[in-house]
Amino acid sequence: MTTSTERAPGHFIDGTARTAGDDERLRQTLRPLLAIVRQQSAAWFARLGQEGVSCGLPALVLRALAALRDYAGSSGATAFAESASALLASVQNQGSDIAAQARTRGLLDAGIQALAAQLEAPLTPPAPAVPPELIDPVLLPVFLEEAQELIASIGETLLVLPESEHPAALDTGLLAELARPLHTLKGSARMVGALHLSRCLHDMEGALQRLADGSPAPHSVAALLALYDQAVEHFSTLEQGMSALPLAAPATPAPGVTAVEGRLSAPLVRIRTTVLDKLLNQVGEVSISRAQLDNEIGAMQGDARELGEELDALALQLQQWQRNWEHGDRPVPHEAGTALTELAKAMEAALGAAVARQKRLLQRVLKTREGLRLQGRTTRELQQELMHARMVKFNSMEPRMQHLVRQVAAETGKPLALDLSDCRLQIDRAILERLMGPLEHLLRNAAVHGIEDAAVRRAAGKPGSGRLRIQAGHEGNEAVIRVSDDGRGLDLAAIGHKAMQRGVAGVEHWSQARLAELIFEPGFSTQSQVSALAGRGIGMDVVRAEVAALGGRMTVHSQPGQGVLFTLYLPLSLAVQQVCLLHHGQQQYAIPSTLIDSVIQLRSEQARQALARRALEINGRELRLHPLHVLLDEPPPVPLPGSSETGTAFALLIKNGDELMVIMADHVSGNREVVVKPVGPQVATLAGMVGATVLGDGQIVLIINPLLLAGSRRLDGSGRAAGVQ
Repeated sequence: MTTSTERAPGHFIDGTARTAGDDERLRQTLRPLLAIVRQQSAAWFARLGQEGVSCGLPALVLRALAALRDYAGSSGATAFAESASALLASVQNQGSDIAAQARTRGLLDAGIQALAAQLEAPLTPPAPAVPPELIDPVLLPVFLEEAQELIASIGETLLVLPESEHPAALDTGLLAELARPLHTLKGSARMVGALHLSRCLHDMEGALQRLADGSPAPHSVAALLALYDQAVEHFSTLEQGMSALPLAAPATPAPGVTAVEGRLSAPLVRIRTTVLDKLLNQVGEVSISRAQLDNEIGAMQGDARELGEELDALALQLQQWQRNWEHGDRPVPHEAGTALTELAKAMEAALGAAVARQKRLLQRVLKTREGLRLQGRTTRELQQELMHARMVKFNSMEPRMQHLVRQVAAETGKPLALDLSDCRLQIDRAILERLMGPLEHLLRNAAVHGIEDAAVRRAAGKPGSGRLRIQAGHEGNEAVIRVSDDGRGLDLAAIGHKAMQRGVAGVEHWSQARLAELIFEPGFSTQSQVSALAGRGIGMDVVRAEVAALGGRMTVHSQPGQGVLFTLYLPLSLAVQQVCLLHHGQQQYAIPSTLIDSVIQLRSEQARQALARRALEINGRELRLHPLHVLLDEPPPVPLPGSSETGTAFALLIKNGDELMVIMADHVSGNREVVVKPVGPQVATLAGMVGATVLGDGQIVLIINPLLLAGSRRLDGSGRAAGVQ
C-alpha cells in the first residue's frame, strides 16, 4: 500500500484485493476435493502394496477429479481446470494390469503435487487495473464496524421487496426504510475514501428512485440485488485491505482535532485467526502438561501416604521391641539396658521427626494438587474464551448464500427464495469455512433437482417461487444444520430402478429411508442427461465425506411432493472435542462421541458369534459389524498380558445417517474432553484419521472416524455404503 502526502496519512487499496478474495473462496471449495483425491489415492496405494491384490482406481478419485475440473473451470481458474482434466484423462486411459497400475500411481503422485502447488498460486487471471482508493486508516476500522450492520440491514430489507409487475404494490414506507441506511452508508464510505463502494451505493439509490417513480418492479428489484452483491464485494475488499494495514505509532493530534476523534479506533482490535489458533494450541499444550503434572502429583500423594503407613508400622515394631526387652524373662545387664534405652529413645525421636516430615510433605502435596486444580479451571476458562473468540455467527454467510441462490435462479429460470431467519448458531470459524462448499452444493442441488418449474408448482397448488430454507442451532453438544426445500422430493422409484441396474441385490425390499441413502453413493445419479448444473453423480458423496471429515454425520428425509430435508450434525469446535477412548489389543484409539449412539458389552460367546457372522442383532435389527482391526487393515489384536476379560468385547453403535453400523473393540474407557492436535501431512493422507490427542500419561492417541474408514474399504467403487446390507 502507498501513502499520500496531499491529505491526512492514508493508504491505497487497489483492485487486486478482490481477485485475492475470489481465489481464497475458490480454494475453500477446491481444497477438500483435492484432500479426498489424496486420501483415497493413498488408501489405494496401500492396497496395491499387498501381495496378490489387484484392484481398480477408486471411483471417488475420478469423481473428485471431475469435480475439481468443473468447479475450477466454471470459476475462471482455467489453468487449474486444464491440469485436473489432463490428470483425469491420463488415469482413465491406463489399463488394469500391474504395469499400468504402477504408471497410474506415478501419474497420481505427480498430478496431486502439481495441483497442490497450483492451488497455492494465483488461480484466476489478474483483474483489470482500477484507479486506487485513498483510504483513511484512522477512520477505516470504525467505518467497517458500523457498515457491517448497515449492509446487513439493507440486505434484509431487499429480501422483503416484492417482485410484482405493478410498482404501486410496493410499500413506500419500505422504500424509505431502505433509502435511509443507503444514504448514510454512502456518505460514510465517501468520507473514509472508499470511492468504489460509494459509487455503487449511489447507483443503488438511483435504482431505488426509479422504483419509487414507477419503473417496472421486477427489473428494478433485480438491479438493486445485483448492485447489492457488488457492494458486498467492495466491502469484503475493504476488510481484506484492513488486515494489510501496517501498525502506526501513536501520533500527537493535529491542532483542532479533539481527543475523542483521536481515539476513534481504540475500541477495535483486529487479530488474525492464525494468532488465535496458535494461542489455542499453546493453551492446549498447557492443559496436557497440567494433566501430566496432576498424574505425577497424584502418584506422589499415594507414595506419601504409603510412607506414613510404613512409618506407623515401624513405630509399632519399635514399641513392641521395647516391651519385649524391658519385661522379658531373660535379664539384661545394666550397661546393656542403659545403651538399649538410649538407642530406643534416639530411634523414637528420629521416627517422630520422620513422621512429622511425612505429614508436612503430604500437606504440601495436597496444596499443590489444589493449586493445580485451580490452575486447570483457569486454563479451561481461558480455553473457552479463546474458542469463543473463534466463533462466528452462522448467518454471517447469508450474503454469500443469497447471492448463490439468485445466481442459480437466473441459471435455471426458476424463481427462488432463501430463508435464513432461524439461524441462532455460533460455530467455529474453521468449521463454517469448510462447510461453505457442502452447503452451496446442497442449495444448488435442491434448486436444480428438487424445485419444480413455476407452472408445475402453481398447478400443484404451491406458490410459484420455490422456497429453500437453512436452519441452524444447538442440540446438546452438537451444531445441527438443516437444509430443506419445498420441491417434489426424491424420486425413490427412479432411485430403486437405478440401484437394480447397478446390481444392488434385494433393493426392491428396502425401506424408503435406505433408498434415500443411495444418493450418497459415488457416481449415483438418476439424471439421463448431463448438463453444466447436474447429471454427473458428483457431489453428494463428496458432501457427506466432507461432513464426516469434520467429525459429523448427515441424514436425509424426503416427502413426495413436499420436499427434501438434509440434516447435518457437527461439533461446535475442531480444537476441543468429546471423544470415547477405546482399547484394541495394546493400542488405544479415540472416536468423536457425537458419532456414538450407544455402547454394549458382549460376552465371550456372543462376541465370537458376532465376529463369525460379521453381524450383530440389536433390538430385532441385524446390523453389519466391522471389527476395528479390519477397518484399520491390521492383524487381529493380541490380548493384553494378564487380561481377565479374554474373549469379551465391546460393540459401539455408530450413527450412519438414519442407519447404524457396529464396530467391535476390546475395551472402552469412557468419554473424555481432549485437545485435538493435527496429525501432520504424513498421517493426514490416511483415510479416517481426523486428528490426535495427548493423554495425561503422555500417550499419543489417534482420533479416528469409523464412517470414513468403512467408506475407504470400497476401493473398487463397487461396494455399498457402510451400514447398508
